[in-house]
Amino acid sequence: MLTYGDSSSIYRNFGPFAVLPERPMPNLPRRHFLALTGGAALAAGLTTTAQSAAATGQGTLAGLPDTIPNLQEWTPGSGAQYVVPAAGQPFRIIVRAADAAQVARAKVILQEDLAKVLNRTITVETQDTPAPAAGDLVLSLGAPPNQNLEGYEIEVGAALRLRGTAAGVIHGAQTVIQWLRQATTVPPGLVRDWPKYKDRGFLVANSARHYTMEWWKGQINELAYLKMNLLWVYVGYESTTSLAQLKEIAAYAKKYNIALVPQVNMPGHMERLLQPGMGLPDRGDLDLSKDEVYPFARGLFEKYLDEFETPFWHLGADEYLTRLDGDPNFTVEYARYPQLGQSAKQRYGAAANPVDIFTGFLNQMNETVRAHNKQLRVWSDGLLSNINKAPLNQNIILEHWVTWPGRKTPTQLLNEGYQVSNSNGDFLYYDPPNLPDFPGRIPSAEAIYDRFHPGVFPGNEIVDPNHAGLRGAKLHLWTLPATEAEEIQSNGLRQPFRSLAQILWGSPFPYARYADGFPGRINRVGRPPQYPVGRRKISPVNGATTVWPQRKPQVVFFDDIDPASVQLREGGIEAGTPGRTTFDAATNTATFTPNAPWRYEQTCSMSFQARDTAGQWISGQWSFKVAKRPSIAYPRSLFNEEDGPAVEWYTDSRETELGVRFRVDRPGLVKGVKFYKAPGDGDVHTGSLWSPAGDKLATATFPEGSKAGWQEVLFAQPVHIDAGGNYTVSYHSPTGTFGYNHNFFNGHSQDNGVLHAPAGNGFFSYGPTSYPTESYLNTNYWADVIFQPDTYALWNVGDAPTFGATEPSSLEMGVKFSSTKAGKAHGVRFFKGTHNTGAHVGTLWTAAGVKLATATFTGETAGGWQEVRFAQPITITTDTEYVVSYSSAGGFSATDGGLAAARSNGSLTTSGPGLFAVQSGQFPTQSYQNRNYFADVVFSEG
Repeated sequence: MLTYGDSSSIYRNFGPFAVLPERPMPNLPRRHFLALTGGAALAAGLTTTAQSAAATGQGTLAGLPDTIPNLQEWTPGSGAQYVVPAAGQPFRIIVRAADAAQVARAKVILQEDLAKVLNRTITVETQDTPAPAAGDLVLSLGAPPNQNLEGYEIEVGAALRLRGTAAGVIHGAQTVIQWLRQATTVPPGLVRDWPKYKDRGFLVANSARHYTMEWWKGQINELAYLKMNLLWVYVGYESTTSLAQLKEIAAYAKKYNIALVPQVNMPGHMERLLQPGMGLPDRGDLDLSKDEVYPFARGLFEKYLDEFETPFWHLGADEYLTRLDGDPNFTVEYARYPQLGQSAKQRYGAAANPVDIFTGFLNQMNETVRAHNKQLRVWSDGLLSNINKAPLNQNIILEHWVTWPGRKTPTQLLNEGYQVSNSNGDFLYYDPPNLPDFPGRIPSAEAIYDRFHPGVFPGNEIVDPNHAGLRGAKLHLWTLPATEAEEIQSNGLRQPFRSLAQILWGSPFPYARYADGFPGRINRVGRPPQYPVGRRKISPVNGATTVWPQRKPQVVFFDDIDPASVQLREGGIEAGTPGRTTFDAATNTATFTPNAPWRYEQTCSMSFQARDTAGQWISGQWSFKVAKRPSIAYPRSLFNEEDGPAVEWYTDSRETELGVRFRVDRPGLVKGVKFYKAPGDGDVHTGSLWSPAGDKLATATFPEGSKAGWQEVLFAQPVHIDAGGNYTVSYHSPTGTFGYNHNFFNGHSQDNGVLHAPAGNGFFSYGPTSYPTESYLNTNYWADVIFQPDTYALWNVGDAPTFGATEPSSLEMGVKFSSTKAGKAHGVRFFKGTHNTGAHVGTLWTAAGVKLATATFTGETAGGWQEVRFAQPITITTDTEYVVSYSSAGGFSATDGGLAAARSNGSLTTSGPGLFAVQSGQFPTQSYQNRNYFADVVFSEG
């Protein structure tokens, strides 16, 4: 089982935004390969239909409101139908006194949910012998139908009488809620209802990602509404889900009769939990040959066993020693670590095989789990066919997700007496998108409904769905890469949950095929009443700064929206920004497109409203500020404010340092660090500067900034750096949250004036702040530097003329310039062609031709930019024109029309075309075709 959050081998060592390694598709681990091919079961054209998994013997459901899952049995009756009391009339829940404690949770659920469904107050009365009036709802314990401990009955007449086990009454409450949100009347009769399978649930790989309590509660409401009963969670990963939050999740789930299945992974996928000396070399797996490993492993989970009121505990146990590097057999590498086989023989006898050390370990951990009155569950892919002396204890529940060569098949496991829960990766896995490497997948609600049941296993293996050893199934949410908002994942799971709930309840199918009408039933039954309403994702986020002018504000709604009701605007109705609003019903996204790009530094005030299909209005307001206009002024950075990441938000859920290599053409001061802050990133960040050798030169903590966009911090003391070497600036993210562009530095450098970030860039490291040296896909993590050169010029190193020529007479070539800031002229530069031989002299003049300083070039190269300094710098007055020139024996380089428009850089600006004189040392005043002769000044501000 590729549990991404536990540093799964497929994601290991590939860096932030951990993505699939580049290798041929057939060598992907099974779960990804099947996702891309559509699933082996689907590709093979299984003919398993809904009816083949369904129970039989259902009476007609004519006149009953819809439910998901469908009811097991309904016997129509005669007499009075049930009618919801009219508005203004009391709606009573009557609880039989003797059963009050055991039906208390069902009572609370009904009281809360019906209050929302019916928009009225629900009263509760306790009566020794219930005597309901018309419209009342009676709760009591009763013998469960079909002797099922989750079963219930509803007797429908003038009153509703709900009875069953404590768990069954909770399930029956959901039936009543689903009915009454659709209809005010229910025909008379008797419901007898119970689940077919014991395991009906949902796994969340929360070890890799934090989810809000609002999200957890919404998902628990979903499970309860669909009569599901288990929620798998990872414990021991405080950086994403604290123990306190997990206990809050457990308490909320208990209210709805949903049990947690906590999990701590071992003996594999333990990169984040291993201590020195406990693991095998080059792997995140325990060395089971060492005696000290067993108490160490036990200590990792035993402290949590009594923290949760649950019948189960999960230890993972997937992919121990498994090769995931393209090996088609996914070989388990016991041979690579012979000490494991030797230890197996020492522990279990000479006939033991290496795999016996693995199963023996699980048996020992099972003893600890059972001592705390819990049942152990593990993934089954480590159960090799040659287990000999330490067979896995049959009281351990197996969760089967893949059948690789050399492993025991589900049929073999069931025949050996194991209970097996189906985690078929072909049908039941949600993987966020990981473009361009992996497009992600959402479980197909149609495929689940039409082709899946708990006896359908990977590899086209089909077991009788009535086999007593089949426990059921669950959906799986694998949470890396973290490319999606939690609400998007909830929406993606909505329909698959409902198909799976129907499958696992095992009741007669309402439609022969999914497409025959089940999507309509999904819409009619709706979300649970307590599911969060009005959730939406806005972009840019509220309070964002440095928003690029072409950005189109959007609202993604996570409720079903009436398209005709959507309004999204900037400013007031009369004085707002002109533009148009569009709504994409497929993604529930409203987009505002202004008629023209936003103005630089404009503060935009957005407002929206929409009505969901239940008639509730959703509205809100937010604001953001547009970026500053790009500037040529120094200090300067690699990127402008209007630049930013293609993917604004991602989290790797671990400490990460993210940086960029850069070099400068001219020495100067690094004043600080910038980075693009991802929306919703509330961490405290630090910025650092590193030498070419990796030594930290400076660090500073970013002040609390905007909600998203460029942030910057200045060092207490600027750091002087030299030209030429590759320095690094980076920022530290405590939770590994950042924006990015994959392949940004593929054969591409980012240049801005004297600043350059070369190709092959983008670096990171995990853990506390350290010099970032790892890279992946030349990704730009949008770290940046704030740099002030000691001196700069009108033209940069990369600027060059288009031709060179030689005249028979000596020449003086120059340009007129001024500065918007006071400063000093330190010398002269010019671009030299190889034909331009002889001595050269640089001169600074007033606009009237008074010579202010001169210097002879020495140590010239054969070609390219040459530079000479004056004996003393010359003070430059603000907004005053000067001329800088160089003399030659007749050679020059130029670009025709190169100064048709002014050239500006920093505070320097040219005025008019390039100038020349036909005698060296003479003040240049002539011009030709707006030529640029590439004479330049060496200037410093201040």
